[in-house]
Amino acid sequence: MRTRNFLFTVVLVILAVMIQSSVLIIDSNPKNATGLDIPENVKSVLDNKCFGCHNVDAKSDKAKDKLLLDKLDELSKVKLVAKLSDIAGVVSDGNMPPEKFIEQKPEAKLTEEEQTLLVEWSEQTADKLME
Repeated sequence: MRTRNFLFTVVLVILAVMIQSSVLIIDSNPKNATGLDIPENVKSVLDNKCFGCHNVDAKSDKAKDKLLLDKLDELSKVKLVAKLSDIAGVVSDGNMPPEKFIEQKPEAKLTEEEQTLLVEWSEQTADKLME
């Protein structure tokens, strides 16, 4: 009888550990992750023209406060839609990259094609997220 109770207890402990482990695995994934899809051509523009200022290791606190490209996929759906709308707005208005930055690094200026690509991607992605 004691062996049976001992085995039953061991089995319960093992099951509890397995269940707890699976909960930890599920919880280790960001709860607000949206599965943001960034096509390679868009990613290339973001990496080459935007990421230098808009990442967690960047120097400019102002740029980091506005947008962290390396954290976009961790935003809730609502916040991501808002950020994508912000991206479309500042890019279409020609406010990114800022004039002072372009004076220092003219190669950072977005071409018309890059502007169009970023605006269309951000608007289309925001629209898909709102469906």
